[in-house]
Amino acid sequence: MQLTTGSEQPRGPMAYSPHGWWSILIGITLLCAIGSSRADKPCTASSSIGDLVLLGSSFQVFCTYQASCRASKSMHIDKKKIDKIQHYNSTTLFLNVTNISKNTTYTCLCEGEPEPCGLDIDTGYPPDLPENVTCVQKGEFGEVMCTWRRGRETHLTTTSELWVRAVFGNRTAGSVSYPGSGSRSDPGLVSANFPVSGSVQTEYSVWASSSNKLGSAVSTTLNFTLDHIVQPFPPAVSQVECWSLGCNVRVEGAQFLEVQQRTAQGPGPWILHPHTAGSVWNQSIVSLQPYTKYEFQARVKLSHRRGIWSDWSQPVSNWTQEEAPAKALDVWYTTSNSPNNSITLHWKMLSHTEARGKIRGYKVIVNDTLAGKSESNTSINHISGLSCSRCDVTVYALNSRGSSPPAHVTIPLRAAQPPQNVMCRNHSNNSVTISWRRPVTAGAASGTGDGAVSGYLLEWFPVGRQVEKLRWKRLGPNETHTVIRDNIKPFECYEGAVYALYEQAVGRAQFEDFYTLELVPSAGPSVHQPVVEGDKVTVSWSEVPQEHRGGCVINYTIYVENSEGKDVGNYVCRASERSFTIRDLPPDYYRLWVAASTASGQGPRAKHSFFIKPQSLLSDSWLYTMVLVGITSFLVFFVLLCLYQVSSLRRRVSTLVHCLMPDIVPDPANSKWAKECAKEKGELTLHLYLSESSVSEEEEPDTVEVQELPEGSWSSWNPAQRTDISGTPEGAIHPSLHLLFMPQQIPATDPSTTAYFQSSYLKSFSQESGSSGQTQDSQGTDMTVDYISTHVLEGREEKEEEGLDVMGFFSCPQNPLSPFMNPLVSFGGKLTLDAVRIDCSEFLD
Repeated sequence: MQLTTGSEQPRGPMAYSPHGWWSILIGITLLCAIGSSRADKPCTASSSIGDLVLLGSSFQVFCTYQASCRASKSMHIDKKKIDKIQHYNSTTLFLNVTNISKNTTYTCLCEGEPEPCGLDIDTGYPPDLPENVTCVQKGEFGEVMCTWRRGRETHLTTTSELWVRAVFGNRTAGSVSYPGSGSRSDPGLVSANFPVSGSVQTEYSVWASSSNKLGSAVSTTLNFTLDHIVQPFPPAVSQVECWSLGCNVRVEGAQFLEVQQRTAQGPGPWILHPHTAGSVWNQSIVSLQPYTKYEFQARVKLSHRRGIWSDWSQPVSNWTQEEAPAKALDVWYTTSNSPNNSITLHWKMLSHTEARGKIRGYKVIVNDTLAGKSESNTSINHISGLSCSRCDVTVYALNSRGSSPPAHVTIPLRAAQPPQNVMCRNHSNNSVTISWRRPVTAGAASGTGDGAVSGYLLEWFPVGRQVEKLRWKRLGPNETHTVIRDNIKPFECYEGAVYALYEQAVGRAQFEDFYTLELVPSAGPSVHQPVVEGDKVTVSWSEVPQEHRGGCVINYTIYVENSEGKDVGNYVCRASERSFTIRDLPPDYYRLWVAASTASGQGPRAKHSFFIKPQSLLSDSWLYTMVLVGITSFLVFFVLLCLYQVSSLRRRVSTLVHCLMPDIVPDPANSKWAKECAKEKGELTLHLYLSESSVSEEEEPDTVEVQELPEGSWSSWNPAQRTDISGTPEGAIHPSLHLLFMPQQIPATDPSTTAYFQSSYLKSFSQESGSSGQTQDSQGTDMTVDYISTHVLEGREEKEEEGLDVMGFFSCPQNPLSPFMNPLVSFGGKLTLDAVRIDCSEFLD
């Protein structure tokens, strides 16, 4: 009803204001434009089941064209042209859609027309039934929060609601809905809060619902009172007191208490300690491990029958106190390959539960049967440099509360029968199986006296890193294989040994080059500068770094090529070798590569180059040698030349040379006076100058008469009965020198004669004074035996004073052929010169 004043007239149906007319005109124009645009479209698109379908549905899409569209027709799915379309009739095309999986746009197009037509298909699921509806009151006076699971994703806009109905005594309130909201951390979880009022005994009924364009779903109804769902807030743990085997957890204001604990290292799983009588304010937790850090959480409840447990509190941690180590160390030893057979003692570090405290060091007591007892402390798990013939070693682990039980080992153990046929087999799961056979029968049966095997010990370590990476495992006497899974890395080469343990002996069987997984080396060896010597070159290298080997290196290969790129040769070296010499290389420029290989293949090659020079007579080494020899020879020659200038030294050297040389007996038949004797058969006069002072220029030289004897007269000749060879009275010749020339071959008929003539040449020189009138005795058996004349020796002594006296140094042994080594005998007689030979070298000197 409208109220108007009296002066106003009611308006009829056609009474519109000018603004109303303009509005009607604009609306009509828009409707005409819309109708015109629809009439101008050349086609329409539709679906056999509508534009909202279930995911996985199958249906048909139709494109119906206007009669005016006479050009080619096509269909597109998300702007991609479809070739497999069918004709429904002359104006309609259709497409079969199977198992649709997402929202899709279908487009119909008439060629030549600018405006296409299309259809948008939305896909999804109807909502699932909400599940697991739970409600909790946070605190005694807080709101109630309900949560539920909404099920699978619908891919459509879906509304979730919580419906609440309260019963106050005999009165039931109407249902009220509260919108639900999803959780960011868990998209499938939906929650809703609602306020409460009234008594804690008020009963509530709640349910959840979900709906979208494809349907709706409603959960089952949950009924509760506030006493059932009230949850206290998490408590605050005020104190945690610990001893070595337990802790006491205290919570302020708690009425009903539960505690859970776990080890902080790891961390380990939570272990619940349920509520016990008397645990209102605190709870004691026992059976804990010494020196372990634990975390504790607590939760509370209003009463045994009221409410639910609170959430767990924030964790609080503390350490239990230490205890002395409970287990003895596992001790083992290794012997080095050095000449002194140094021993390294190893022991395994105790686990955390075995150590029961912080290990502050180790005490090692060595009782050597020869050197006595010694004690040392160390902070590492091995000690090196032990050298003893027989030692009893005891090792302790130390912490703040005491020491571990003693671990004993006797080193070195006596060698015994080792395990047989040790084999390694690797597996794809990063493990290795080591197997062996029992040793040859031990004990009395074998005669070794080692007794039965008490167990086995398996040790392994990366190649070349025994001291720092040694690992071992003890096994029982009946075990003959084991699997290594821990303390072994893939793509690394290991070696080790299996020991058969006896009471006081050990048998060792070594194995090497085993691995879990293997690759081709990722790097080559480090090649040093090649050393060239003439036509050979020595190549040396360092092994591939441990982290790049990829497993066990089996060999190294050297590749050499010349300046023309031709292969000179490939040389394969053992894995243990670090150098190789290549010989007989012609002069040229060379390149070489060194590569390491594992069983999986060959790694990268390390490159180097070198040059072989042409061999020259004037090479540096040859020239240096020749210059050195020339300088040395010149210095020696110069020194000898200087020494040769000293006449006395020159004479003594000449004497030494004659002493060292064999006596050369000249043939007297070739002498001048021998030839004259041949002309005048009989006597021959020999001029002899005994000294420079004995003969002057005016004086006539002394003569020596030589008598030739018949060939057969030597056997009957008596040297004691001699005649004057001059045929004149004795003393007619002054001074006289009597010589006896002996034939080369003297018949050995008379031993006395042979002994007398064992000296081959001159026996004596005797000189008489020119005016004394003394005569030389020529009768009887008296014989004058003397050496060289005194004035001859005096002449020599005068000359020796001019130079160096080296006769004592250059003394020569007595030569039976030398005429000056035996006394000279004077006698007379005749001797044929053709039958003798005279050594006159001493006279000429």
